[in-house]
Amino acid sequence: MFDIFEQPWTLLIVGIVVWFTLLLIHGDSRLWRQSHLIIFLAVAYAALDFLVKAGLFKISKTLTIIIQAALALAVTALLTLQIIHVIAVYKRRRWQWLLPIILIVAAFGLDWLVQTDLEKINAVINTAVKAVEEENPNAIEAIISDNYRDSYHNTKRDLMRHCRARLSEPLVKKNKKRAPIIEISSPKATLTLTVIIHFDKQSSVYQDIQRLIQTKSKINLQKQQDGRWLINRVEILEINMQRVNWRDIR
Repeated sequence: MFDIFEQPWTLLIVGIVVWFTLLLIHGDSRLWRQSHLIIFLAVAYAALDFLVKAGLFKISKTLTIIIQAALALAVTALLTLQIIHVIAVYKRRRWQWLLPIILIVAAFGLDWLVQTDLEKINAVINTAVKAVEEENPNAIEAIISDNYRDSYHNTKRDLMRHCRARLSEPLVKKNKKRAPIIEISSPKATLTLTVIIHFDKQSSVYQDIQRLIQTKSKINLQKQQDGRWLINRVEILEINMQRVNWRDIR
């Protein structure tokens, strides 16, 4: 079923289409050129963000922030100029330009104000990946359901005992998460997560076995009464594309 909160980009697309339709009707070449430039800069911003997060484009975090800030500033400046132009030129038809602006603002507003189930699940997974990287078992415990159980750990307490033992010494330097495959059937969700783990040079794994591994896991989550999503089962499926389970890595 279509959910406007899950798909706010639909409002954004409709708003952009209405805007360009008005440009065609009024034949405003100045706004036409500026609008194409705005879209190009916005796409460049999104593309850079995606490439850096996916590890496909390696530049420093500081340089990434500077480039994105410059792109955002350019988009803001061009939008301001367009609004000033519309106010000055279309005094009798200003109401026509309000519709696409309202749609576009609503799209960004919904995306910012309403956190969807998909966004909540992604936030939980990001927290888990970051917590392992930072060797922070308390952060992991906060996103684990009280009824947790898997093929090796019978309870949440068993899992946390395992986590605290593993994370009590240097282990992970960096985790690289690939986009997970998520299936949501509220109040349950299942996802397949692939993570490349770069081990800390001081860890026994780095010294005795290898510098990095690729893991693949199946994670089950359950929605709580307060709307939060918590992990209630994790099964290790593969390490370096070889089938394994919890008992193989205990």
